[in-house]
Amino acid sequence: MLLAGNSLVLSTAGDDMTRPFFYWLPFAFGELRKGHLVLWNPYNYGGAAYFGGFGPALLYPFNWVHLLLPTTFAINLTITLHIFLSGLWTYCWTVHRGLRPAACVLAGLVYMFSGAVFLQIYRGHLHCLTTLTWTPLVFLAIDGVLDAGRAAPAGRGRRRDAQTTWVVLGMVAVALQIFAGHVQYIFYTAMIAGTYGLVCWLAYSRRLRDALALLAIYPGGACLAAVQLFTGLQAATETFRTGVGYDVAASFSFPPENVLTLFLPGLFGDMVSSPYWGRWTLTEMSLFIGVAPFLLALCGLFGGTARTRRFSLLMMVVVLVLAFGSYTPLFRILYDHLPGFQNFRGTTKFIYLADLFAVMLTAVGFDRVLRSGMPRWVIALALVVGAALLLAGREIGDDCASGGSRIWTPSLAAMPFFEDAYRDFVQAKEPASLVACAGTARALSTGGIMFALTAALALAARRWRPLVYVIAALGVLEVTAYARHSRPTFDPAPLVQWSTELRRFLDENGAGDSRVVSHDPYSYVAMGARAFDLWGADPTVLGRYARFVALTQNWPVDAIVVTSGFRLLSPLLGMLRLRYAFDVGTGGHVIVRPTQLAELPRALLVPRWRVLPDEQHVLEALRDRTFDPRRVVLLERDPGLEPATSDDPGDVTIHDVSTEAIDVTAEVRAPAVLLVTDNYSVRWTATPLDAGDARTYRVEPGNSVLRAIPLAAGHHHFRLAYRPSALPFGAAVTALTIAACAVLLVRAGVPRPRR
Repeated sequence: MLLAGNSLVLSTAGDDMTRPFFYWLPFAFGELRKGHLVLWNPYNYGGAAYFGGFGPALLYPFNWVHLLLPTTFAINLTITLHIFLSGLWTYCWTVHRGLRPAACVLAGLVYMFSGAVFLQIYRGHLHCLTTLTWTPLVFLAIDGVLDAGRAAPAGRGRRRDAQTTWVVLGMVAVALQIFAGHVQYIFYTAMIAGTYGLVCWLAYSRRLRDALALLAIYPGGACLAAVQLFTGLQAATETFRTGVGYDVAASFSFPPENVLTLFLPGLFGDMVSSPYWGRWTLTEMSLFIGVAPFLLALCGLFGGTARTRRFSLLMMVVVLVLAFGSYTPLFRILYDHLPGFQNFRGTTKFIYLADLFAVMLTAVGFDRVLRSGMPRWVIALALVVGAALLLAGREIGDDCASGGSRIWTPSLAAMPFFEDAYRDFVQAKEPASLVACAGTARALSTGGIMFALTAALALAARRWRPLVYVIAALGVLEVTAYARHSRPTFDPAPLVQWSTELRRFLDENGAGDSRVVSHDPYSYVAMGARAFDLWGADPTVLGRYARFVALTQNWPVDAIVVTSGFRLLSPLLGMLRLRYAFDVGTGGHVIVRPTQLAELPRALLVPRWRVLPDEQHVLEALRDRTFDPRRVVLLERDPGLEPATSDDPGDVTIHDVSTEAIDVTAEVRAPAVLLVTDNYSVRWTATPLDAGDARTYRVEPGNSVLRAIPLAAGHHHFRLAYRPSALPFGAAVTALTIAACAVLLVRAGVPRPRR
């Protein structure tokens, strides 16, 4: 795959690459270039944890190219490099199994361009791609630990040294996954790696030493990445994604019928020449590895040794059952009883693991075919399936040409799991229906041709063995052609233009610290303009903020996961300094509209307060239409102040030191509560700045979501800062673990004297 160059970005416009990666990366690494590690993002959701949100992946080494290269080129380079690395680690894993080099190369190439890996580019799932890249290396380390434990010739000391090296390699792979930033892929990889390690240990070892070595991989990797992991887990305790409702968690499960995408990638549409009409979205619902690799995988089921296969079929079945999610009873059990499982939606993300074990079987099968040819039963099966697919493709193609009334429309109507396609394409009488029909016919016919061609090559190879390499080449051609067909690009110039236009408008109208609100896919345009937006598109939104927004929009809280932006301009949003709503018009220019809300300033002294038992009571009190946030602040514990009688509590000024630090100066004439109209987090602290000032300041939630600091009468000068306590502790653990790994590797590499 070639880089798209400096002018185009590998992804589709309006998807995750533009919300938020294209804006996150230049902002974060621009600050890092100045020596500033961004801990708090003030530009989205009214403020949220940034470094602790995992997604920006500021300490992921492969993201450091953004320190040196233009954003567009750096993104394309990162994508290309990780596609290559996913194939390289798969190649190394199959080499370790003792397979022939040609089989290992085939496995690496097929995995690189498989549907579960390559289609991450389509939606711009950058941190998904960078995280899953290291999975084959985790499994290689598990195999290495077990195989080193069984090796005899070098002696016990050498076995220990080899195991140590494999454990450290596994730790590095786990740490890189954590630094890469997609928590769900980390969690799913850990589930399957733990299962795989246990099954292999029971079958091949049962030694306590080997079990301890395997158990060291994940804790060790967590310690290597502790600076990110500990900070992220601490930040996660305040987000609303620490346990989502069952219906949300059950969404985006892998549809069982999509197993057919293993060899028919366009059966339900390909998103390019025909619309996708299956369930959910094809970018996460495709298992495609190609017809020839699929047939070779069938050969691998009954070929090779137990070591080369090493439970690949079992693990593939386990992964697919987990990927089916809410379509099986197992999902409910895991949701209720497996800690952490209920924090995610989209069990379809398991499918990259299914593809990984499938390509291992492909390599095993090709290794067998190189020795003894393709079994006759596989050839016969390929011929039968090919003929059936060609016949089905012809029938559906003829039906499409006549309007789809004979097969297409009745089939969609008869299968309830395609109700969306039936409603959107057929009942609405959209032309897209017949386009989708033609795409399905084309996919069936293409699959039939590939089955027949592979069978023909396999038959010919029984007489002239070198033709088996043509079968492998055909498999590589399949996946690379599909990848090229599915590889989108977009021009990022409009994104820069929109941010520039928004910044110009805000400057010309004296917006200052006022906030704006937008809808997807423009929720990060404000970040590009260094403006403050109430919305965003990542899971780091704070739980308090999610519940507050749900109140203003009359939503259930879980709707935050799936909604595309605000629908109601509630008067309460003025409390968050909302002044403008913006969108991008059909002419490609930013359209800004004033909201006419009563907007609070960035900071104010509020003379009165009410103390309510908890957050829920505060939210209920905010429903009162007579509530005036300029005069009364709602607190959740006693501020320890005497109530004032004056309506003029004093003056306050603030100065931004960085994204996560604010200097505050207040002249308070009567006891009052300082209200800062930015998101509250328990990690915000206030520290006096004047020499000799030993006063302590409490930062509390005000009006549920804002920062409230009770102040006695007098002069106050302090710094309000976001300080996650887990960061320095995690940094110390990471440093110590790096040092320990270096010592272990040096010790393992030092020659031992013979006894």
